[in-house]
Amino acid sequence: MKKLNRPQPEPACLNKLRIANKKWGRSSPNSNHRNEIWNSLTEMQGNFCCYCESSFSTNEKHIEHFFFKGSDNNGNRPYEHLTYDWSNLFGSCGKDAGASCGHFKDKEGTNGPGQYNVTDLIKPDVEDPSEFLTFSQAGSIIALPNLEDDKSIRANETIRILNLNFSVLIAARKRRIDILEKK
Repeated sequence: MKKLNRPQPEPACLNKLRIANKKWGRSSPNSNHRNEIWNSLTEMQGNFCCYCESSFSTNEKHIEHFFFKGSDNNGNRPYEHLTYDWSNLFGSCGKDAGASCGHFKDKEGTNGPGQYNVTDLIKPDVEDPSEFLTFSQAGSIIALPNLEDDKSIRANETIRILNLNFSVLIAARKRRIDILEKK
């Protein structure tokens, strides 16, 4: 993860969608609105996942809600009001439910991270992840040594909740590290 600077103003379509009280789904936002949102997300983070920094193509990404728009275990939707909030949207890898990052954090049961407090996640447009996380020589993301307890918990929870040490991600990082070391 790296620090992101969120561009302003927000995409104009978000206010229109909030006013229309549209539910987020396959047809809403429509393709024009999604393109407008993606243009702003690309300005903020390039063509990389906001969490794992994997590059993505058009077919391998989704608009991520940092605060989950869906229902919790009790059927409540505590963050539904943030569905079209610009500060809640990021670009994340994986078009369909995947094993890491945004899709993983929102999965229930044994296929996801289990219960967690969303405020334990490092939000890359608010905080600088480099103050919490670093890469190991083996390609893993690890918490910086000697962090204060609350920062250590947040670093480790971010790694766990987003599954940032998923084996495919570690292998890809290790390949990049090896290439850089050979130069």
